[in-house]
Amino acid sequence: MMSDNKTPYLNRSISPWVIIGISVVLVGVVVTQAAMNYNREKKYMGQILSEKGAALIRSFEAGTITGMMCRMGSEAHLQTLLEETAAQEDISYIIIADQSGTVLAHNQKDKIGAPFTPPLSKADAQPSDYPQWRTVKGQGSKDYFEVYKTFLPTLKGHGQGKGLRRHMMGGHMDGSHKCARGWIKGLSRQRLLDPENRPAIFIGMDIAPFEYARKEDLQNSTISIALILFLGLGGIVSLFWAQNHARSRRLLLDTRAFASELVTSLPMGIVAVDDAAKVIYVNETASILLRKELDQIKGKKAAQVLPPSLLTRLDLVDKGGFVSEQELKLPGHSGKAIPVTVTITKIVGNQDNFIGHVFILKDLSRIRALELEIKQKEKLAAVGILAAGVAHEVRNPLSSIKGYATYFSSLFDPQSDNKKAANIMAEEVDRVNRVISELLEFARPIQLELKKTRIFELVDKALRLIKYEADPADIKIISSVEPNLPEVEVDKDRLTQVLLNIFINAIQAMPSGGTLIVNVKAMENRLQFEISDTGRGISAEDQANIFNPYFTTKKRGTGLGLAIAFKIIESHGGTITIESLKNKGTTFVISIPLEQKKEELI
Repeated sequence: MMSDNKTPYLNRSISPWVIIGISVVLVGVVVTQAAMNYNREKKYMGQILSEKGAALIRSFEAGTITGMMCRMGSEAHLQTLLEETAAQEDISYIIIADQSGTVLAHNQKDKIGAPFTPPLSKADAQPSDYPQWRTVKGQGSKDYFEVYKTFLPTLKGHGQGKGLRRHMMGGHMDGSHKCARGWIKGLSRQRLLDPENRPAIFIGMDIAPFEYARKEDLQNSTISIALILFLGLGGIVSLFWAQNHARSRRLLLDTRAFASELVTSLPMGIVAVDDAAKVIYVNETASILLRKELDQIKGKKAAQVLPPSLLTRLDLVDKGGFVSEQELKLPGHSGKAIPVTVTITKIVGNQDNFIGHVFILKDLSRIRALELEIKQKEKLAAVGILAAGVAHEVRNPLSSIKGYATYFSSLFDPQSDNKKAANIMAEEVDRVNRVISELLEFARPIQLELKKTRIFELVDKALRLIKYEADPADIKIISSVEPNLPEVEVDKDRLTQVLLNIFINAIQAMPSGGTLIVNVKAMENRLQFEISDTGRGISAEDQANIFNPYFTTKKRGTGLGLAIAFKIIESHGGTITIESLKNKGTTFVISIPLEQKKEELI
């Protein structure tokens, strides 16, 4: 009540002239800042473009002398170098003109021999050995930033006298180089390369992007000024409206609505009960956790809608205790409990009168799932390390066993049972060795060799490799790869290994024939593979374990293929999921980012 009594006094004590004065000061600050920004951007534009133009001129001169020394081939021309250099997006033209103003070279051939326009004025600096710049008007209202200097390519270690001129005009330099006469074919070499009458090179660059940026800054400054004036006007109007009781009432209601919407949208469940233990507020998150509709909770007694585990803690608070971040389980759908944390607080009024309680419920399902995933990965890592050690120790005696089996096989007659038994022993040793190799592959950290790869070629290669298994099994292959897919940075061999593993599993799941469908497309910033078959499918119980090592539904499988595939896709920062119905077929969905991030790679 004290705050309500003070409000009219504060409104009357603030003069509208204060807001007007503040607005004027802010406008002055914005205008000053805009002017400073404009001058600074103009200065930076001149500095950046002049440095860029100077660098382009140096590069052009270096390219010219390189071509004349036959280092770029005898068929190259200066005109080609002009056109290719001017083809850059922000370069409008490149001109070489003599001192009389005649164009000797131009990136547009039809302008060679024409007068150079616009000529240098008295206010412009004359060409020298150092780059100069000016701004010129082009056709229409378009402006160009022009950088120019004298043009005479020089060879390192040689002067600009007759020896240099003889080299440029097609002579020899120290007997080791001969000038490419075709380099300046069609141009006046005497006028272009005469060191006594040096021409000038002009590079024109489009300044429209800089002008656009400056206009955008000016617009932003104008918008800021208008916004400040608008806010100032709004402040003045608000002062008068604030004296109106009805307006104050509406503002209060709006504030309540905002607070209500904010609480409703919180990712935590909130339940409020009054002093009579009746629910007076509940948000949508709480209704989901309690498995009841909003109208089934609000207005009801707490004992009717809240589970006993919450009511027990409410009794603890009423007896003087305190409940903060205590974990409990709420009954969920399908009999699965939902882990939550609960915080219960008392609501006390201004006169220390008891108003009610607030329950704050936080769902821990996602956190527990992540904890379980981390534990699973830690368990797999430990198993992998142990398995790698065991595999290493087993491999050595396997070599000895195979050696003895091969030796005994050589002692018996080719058609004898003993020789067949020895051969079977050697084959079984090879099979065990393959299992050990897969085990080591799973246990070893994956080192990716990322290269830009065309996905169409990768998928096509994998399908060609399994074609000889699909055709005899009467399996039809349908492939659809979205055209114009960008090249993706992946480990080509590893990704091919994943696709082959899934393709072979699909073929083995269709012993009586069927269809293998492969779709590849880009979705937002990710590349998605959908691999479907019409086989016997996988049960819901097996789907939960399909990517676990050593889990397999095959009689002779090792259960490591999909586990390794999962690890490879995970190393690419991607995901692999499965959708399957018994006797209806299976679909694997692989999603990897189009651009790999270093922190996502193992």
